[in-house]
Amino acid sequence: MTTQQKWLITGGAGYIGAHIVDAFLADGKDVIVYDSLYRGLESRIEYLREKHGQEIPLVVADIRNTVKFEEVLAFYAPYGVIHTAALKAVGESFEKSDEYFEVNFSATNMMLESLTKYKVNNFIFSSTAAVYGSPNHSYPIKEDDPKNPISPYGASKLAAEGEVNRYLKIPGNRGTSLRFFNVVGTVAPELIDNSVENLVPIVINSLKEGDAPRIYGTDYPTPDGTCVRDYVDVRDVASAHLLSARIEKELPLVMNVGTGKGASVREVIKLIGATFGLENFETVAAARREGDSGFLSADITLIDSTFGYRESYDLADSIRSLFRNTS
Repeated sequence: MTTQQKWLITGGAGYIGAHIVDAFLADGKDVIVYDSLYRGLESRIEYLREKHGQEIPLVVADIRNTVKFEEVLAFYAPYGVIHTAALKAVGESFEKSDEYFEVNFSATNMMLESLTKYKVNNFIFSSTAAVYGSPNHSYPIKEDDPKNPISPYGASKLAAEGEVNRYLKIPGNRGTSLRFFNVVGTVAPELIDNSVENLVPIVINSLKEGDAPRIYGTDYPTPDGTCVRDYVDVRDVASAHLLSARIEKELPLVMNVGTGKGASVREVIKLIGATFGLENFETVAAARREGDSGFLSADITLIDSTFGYRESYDLADSIRSLFRNTS
């Protein structure tokens, strides 16, 4: 495997996608970004161009546009595709379930048909822990544990995984689906998460504005009554994609990307407050949000045994990266 491979990264102007682009460029790979800019930011690509001192082609198009996608495949002839483009707001997915299945499932299926047509044999799918739903236990979840998504978002990504599996089972094809848990942190302020749904940026913004952070649900069957999640640094998520692209041997069809450790909402808010130098501040209790599970933490045995993956950044590191880059 050479270091000059050309990879097409869908959603590469998004928060996670841009960090993957950064990691691939640092590894000497060529990258083409395909992004509708619905949530992605062209400024992220501009920053990466300057950082790496090279041109990064940016194709502004929707993944549902099969004609355009195939034009890109024909013109650039990529070695492989990293597919991060998706609709991913859990709450919104209940209101727009048809669109979520159209973008996350149907478009992925059409993309895989195009890859087969143009003989692109390498595909890494950015999936999600939302496929597991709300486990009825409080121990780290394994890849072969039951999948019972409780949101259209999770269901659409699970359906897409099924199509990815069919593609990966075709002789000569390789890749995997990476189910990452709650992604946090940043490598630079230019690549920071602009999500309006993710806990950590929401709490940071609340504290910066002098508002009391809101806790959605305080009656979960967890030690302090709030949701427990596995928070994985975006730099580690990008590394997992790069390691998956580098490895020559056959990969498992799916792998968790997390830390194997959980933190409750209250613990996360307290840690963020401490990073800001705040010891005593109020929080506001609110009703549970639809689609939130009580406990979700990753068993990372499989990805560790596959290529020695271990997280390089813990939750405190991730929060500090955001504090440095938002203050």
